[in-house]
Amino acid sequence: MQGAYEAGFYEHPNLGLIKIFIKDNTWVYQCYKRNGSKPLSSAKPLDQWTWTMSVEHV
Repeated sequence: MQGAYEAGFYEHPNLGLIKIFIKDNTWVYQCYKRNGSKPLSSAKPLDQWTWTMSVEHV
């Protein structure tokens, strides 16, 4: 992805399904089960590389 961050579910080639959102005024991502029903990790700060490699989950 390019441009400003946007909240939502995204596919990442190494991380799988991730959710991108704002927590405490900081953009973060969290890995989720394939169907989006359960988080598999804690929230981590979102960096430009993670964002660039992500595509919107359909």
